[in-house]
Amino acid sequence: MVKVLVIGATGYIGLRLSQALRRANHIVYGTSRSSSKENLLRSNEIIPITGAIETDRHQTPPWIETVKNENIEVVIDLSGIQNGNKAILEPLVRLSKDRQSAHLPKIGFIYCSGMWVHGSSANPTSDLTAVGVKTSAHQSPALVAWRPELERQVLASYDHLNTAVIRPGLVYGGTGDIWDIYFAQIYNSIQNSTPISLQADPNASLSLIHVDDVASAFVAAVEKLELISGRKNHYPIFDVATSHESLAFVLRRFAEEMGYKGKVELTGIPEGNVMPQLFIQAFNTSLNHHSTRAQSLLDWTPTKTGGMAAGINIYAQSWLGGFLEKQRASK
Repeated sequence: MVKVLVIGATGYIGLRLSQALRRANHIVYGTSRSSSKENLLRSNEIIPITGAIETDRHQTPPWIETVKNENIEVVIDLSGIQNGNKAILEPLVRLSKDRQSAHLPKIGFIYCSGMWVHGSSANPTSDLTAVGVKTSAHQSPALVAWRPELERQVLASYDHLNTAVIRPGLVYGGTGDIWDIYFAQIYNSIQNSTPISLQADPNASLSLIHVDDVASAFVAAVEKLELISGRKNHYPIFDVATSHESLAFVLRRFAEEMGYKGKVELTGIPEGNVMPQLFIQAFNTSLNHHSTRAQSLLDWTPTKTGGMAAGINIYAQSWLGGFLEKQRASK
């Protein structure tokens, strides 16, 4: 039983991960920026920690006080914030130094990055492939170009933290919020009886993973952290994906499942350095990857390996349920 703090526990991945940690009998604390999500966490047996993540000059964020006062053993960062070094990593290093000075174990820290950092390539890649450096064969999309340096900073803190980095592929399943960029356009086009035209690469081949398998990978990392954590000659970065699928095929299958009979036109990736162009560019990252290293070193066994397109009848409806609920809640 491990005391775990999940930063971003109310998010798409964060809630599934927190639930998986509880099923594995770990004690779970979860952050929420809003008090409106506290009961969601409580009802899932997660102890809510409400407040800002970033450090304020005049007030220490509640999660830092929780790590200190509740003797949190492992912190998982799903926040996705760019200043994660200042906001999360440096405070944790200071707290862990205090524990070490009292001859207590180091704090564990698992950072959630993503496989987009590899950049697009038809050639096989692995989690040992260098990313974000001049010698990298392919550069990270602009949206996530900052992540490789933060990954290196996480690993470099091995003197004071037990660290690891998990890089999920493109996640699907459940509410599948990340797919709104395309699925919402398809759904609205069908509702309005208009042709479907999407800004997407017709040749994109995605590395995908179900949200439950992402959660189980993090649980495995928590339970193996002291064995695999970063130290001078270790490289505890793990890419996790379970299928490689054509984006065009997934989008066509989704449209069919929604009752569309016409052609789904993919017009290519848009240029630009603002949102949503940056997000679309990253979303269309093509990867050719396997996760055998994560399965071997973490004893991670993914269970939903059939792929997204094959189960689109389930995943389309689960996405639709979440989408309609968001629309209802926003009114």
